[in-house]
Amino acid sequence: MTTLRLEALPAVTDRFDFAFSGNGRYAACLKRSDEAVSLESPATLESWSLHSEEAVCRPVTGVVVGGASHALPLDDGRILLSRSDGVELTFRHRLAVLQPSGSGFSEQPLGEVSTLLGGGLLPCPGSTRLAFFVARDDPDHSTIWRLSTSRPGTGLPVMEPVVRVPGSLSGGVWLDADAGVLAVNQDLDGHSSGIAVDLVRGEWRRIWSVSDRSTDRIVLYSPRSKALVVTTNATGEERLGWSRLGQGEVNFPEVLHHPGHPRRALALDSSGERLLVHESRGAVSRLFTYTPADRRLRPVTGPAGTVSPPASWVGDLVRFRFSAPDQPPTLATVRLGTRPRWSLSRVGEAENETAWAAAELISLPGPAGPIEAIVYGGAAWWRCPHLVVALHGGPLAAWRFEFEPLFQRLAAAGVAVVAPNCRGSIGYGEEHLRAVVTNWGGPDLEDVLHLVRRLETQRASLHLPKPVVLGESYGGFLALLAACREPERWSGCVALAPFLSGPRLYESAHGVVRSRVDKLGGRNAVDDGAGPRDVLRICASLSAPLLLVHGTGDVAVPVEQSRTLVRRLSELGRSEGVDFEYLEVPGDHAAVASARPSALARRIVSFCLSRRIPADHFVRMEAGENHAVRPV
Repeated sequence: MTTLRLEALPAVTDRFDFAFSGNGRYAACLKRSDEAVSLESPATLESWSLHSEEAVCRPVTGVVVGGASHALPLDDGRILLSRSDGVELTFRHRLAVLQPSGSGFSEQPLGEVSTLLGGGLLPCPGSTRLAFFVARDDPDHSTIWRLSTSRPGTGLPVMEPVVRVPGSLSGGVWLDADAGVLAVNQDLDGHSSGIAVDLVRGEWRRIWSVSDRSTDRIVLYSPRSKALVVTTNATGEERLGWSRLGQGEVNFPEVLHHPGHPRRALALDSSGERLLVHESRGAVSRLFTYTPADRRLRPVTGPAGTVSPPASWVGDLVRFRFSAPDQPPTLATVRLGTRPRWSLSRVGEAENETAWAAAELISLPGPAGPIEAIVYGGAAWWRCPHLVVALHGGPLAAWRFEFEPLFQRLAAAGVAVVAPNCRGSIGYGEEHLRAVVTNWGGPDLEDVLHLVRRLETQRASLHLPKPVVLGESYGGFLALLAACREPERWSGCVALAPFLSGPRLYESAHGVVRSRVDKLGGRNAVDDGAGPRDVLRICASLSAPLLLVHGTGDVAVPVEQSRTLVRRLSELGRSEGVDFEYLEVPGDHAAVASARPSALARRIVSFCLSRRIPADHFVRMEAGENHAVRPV
């Protein structure tokens, strides 16, 4: 076995946190390599000029930003920058404005705001003001700050609080920028509603609320047409609606609702008369335009992949972040028309020259119906000597048809990957989605075990090793359950930031996670006669080698979950370094469960490659059998 191919794979670049100026002429984003050791590692700020169909990108040199920074381009090409870091459980936001200067940008500090729950920048179009900052002070209060580049008569920058509002505020669209009237979403006492804040008078009033128990939000607004786009889950599933400000009535067209397939409003066109709609249909994104005037929903055809918000729509050009299994995240431009024309920005020579592994979508038979899966390894993926069954986080999440650095590193090393969207995954209808609510480790575990039994039957005649099960977060919990429930079917288990059971997670997590556990019924016992869904109670049956990884700064799934499992395995006589490996790495939940640094990814790949292949397998290959696979 060789690991040379692991080292040969170039660093993987991720572009994230895209933002667009109000006039659509500029964009900004952050770029980071997976060589970074954590999400707090330095990132590169990029500025995009969108004056023509071809997007032009340039790095903002000399400006230090971290992964927790946020950049917001303004209509005149300046960039607002918020650098955030945590100090004693408090977010500290250092705000600055970047001014284009020659070949680069000059930086002018504005000030600093401390919050408990973070905050966000809001530009102020059509006004002499620079911007506003919405600070979520704590769960019960938020403060809106005015940002100015200079105080009259002094030339000094100024930040000043304008109004304090009950609840935690998010989002933000201007109803009248010149008059200082802003619409934001207010989370208060377990209820979300849309409110209008008068920043001149310091007053607010609720303008969008369906009931005291529903989540009701304002999404988009067009000052030109007065079109207001909202959402509500009052009927049990989130629906898109629209209205004209001041007319009162809100319409929820059936054509905008597809049960079990989440739809999201991305952007209104310049006239405010057409809406860009995104749908998660299985693992891929689908785009539509909706015209309220004729109530028509028209598909926007394009390549298979994943679209991420936000989006900008100016004239007939739409722009957004796009990714596919063999396409790292970049800025996509679509010229709308009878046949939409797509173009993807290619930035960086190394990115252009890399031939990333392709993937395909397949349908696998499941115990309760078809299961869609993303596979790497070609048509004969199931016959590859090394195979990983990958389980996504959640519940109520899904693998997306997008660029996944860990899967690319596995594929480059000759490891095939099958990533199924088992029951509980979003994008496959209400029945598929709700199957796991109050049944954590129930129907989804049944799907995983059904899949591995089928693989065992297919691979047995080739004397191939059993697959490795790999899971992240909730998927790590599921992977551990699968490896304990039917240990003879796996050659290894990789659990990234897992928890041990719904009740144990509830006991150790903070309030937001506890609320989600209760909302999804995570503390309910699964009553199917198959035993407890508690890793700690069944881990004595675990026989496959285990790689367990957790972030020391994980507040979503506290690191004590993995430490407890390590102690229990030691009590059972298992030896670290022989029966299991345990790694604690710097960083939070995302740093292990999703945005894994390359060093960790290489360690995972090495573990998957270390599962032994019977020697006679290659003898049979030399004799002419199974030519579709090759040894690593």
